[in-house]
Amino acid sequence: MINKVVFIVAGLLFSAVLEAKPSVEKQMEVLQEAEDYLTVKPSHSLRLLNTMSHRGVLPVALKIRWHIIRVRASVPTNQLNMLEGSLKALFEFETHPYFMNKLPTVLSALGIWLRRKGYLAEADMSLQCALKHAQGDAQRLTLINSRALVARHMEDHQKAIKLYQRAARLAKELQHSSMSATINNNMGAIALDRADYVRSDRYFRAALEGYQSVDKRSGYITAGVNLLFLFVLKGEALNYQRLYSPIKAMTDAFPNQSKKAFLHWINTAHAVQQGAKLSTEERQALLNYFAQLESTKVKILVAKHLAPIVQIDVPKISVEKVPPFEAKWFDKVRSCEWL
Repeated sequence: MINKVVFIVAGLLFSAVLEAKPSVEKQMEVLQEAEDYLTVKPSHSLRLLNTMSHRGVLPVALKIRWHIIRVRASVPTNQLNMLEGSLKALFEFETHPYFMNKLPTVLSALGIWLRRKGYLAEADMSLQCALKHAQGDAQRLTLINSRALVARHMEDHQKAIKLYQRAARLAKELQHSSMSATINNNMGAIALDRADYVRSDRYFRAALEGYQSVDKRSGYITAGVNLLFLFVLKGEALNYQRLYSPIKAMTDAFPNQSKKAFLHWINTAHAVQQGAKLSTEERQALLNYFAQLESTKVKILVAKHLAPIVQIDVPKISVEKVPPFEAKWFDKVRSCEWL
């Protein structure tokens, strides 16, 4: 009798486990929802992916899809460790048909990660390989834009401008409003590098309007923060005050600490321009935020333009030569020989 009871209880527990484990169809629904949120709210995509506690037992194709969505959501939210982890995981499936189908997307994300980590030559290598396997003009457009961004980080502005002009023509042909906004933002950044504030203002405004029209929050924040930075450099207090509140609200709600840090520096510089005096605590906070800035290039801009306004000596920025990227899984990208 006892054995029978134990058997019944064990059966009930097993049934409960089966019921607790979501079906493949249910998990596919979650993946689809996470993918749908990539453009409007990638942070929500990440939250949805994290709810999938049984992803380890998913079919391989769905595991690959999970990591690809995670990669795409990690880029705008600047989750570099998360991005690296999923990229490594994805290359374990490099011969799988679904991986092959998504190869340009994987290589595009890899190029972005390599650029943000300072591996510029390898970033361009990855993007060129992605272009070789690109599936359609829309994908080529994204990759050309990414290559231009790498060229800008290499200080090759002429190459970057030519690539952006090529991308702009393709974006216009495809009527791709989001990419047109991205190109405008990036062209504005080049104009800013060259201290061409008039042209930079025009590009950033066009980018802001374009991102707003397609409801791309991450892009709207980026262009808005860039425009606020420009207003500080030009001393345009009224324009600054009109734009600051909506950009601040959106930045606070967006999980990108580097954008928050950049905006804090910008707003503090604006406050000083308006006569504010900084306390010791506020000066220390600025130094803490400086360490959180996204890239060496942003740090250089802050050190050059904003640090003198607030009269703070920031840490010296050493642009060290980055050694070649040596990860074993990157060898296939170097050869770019996928069948």
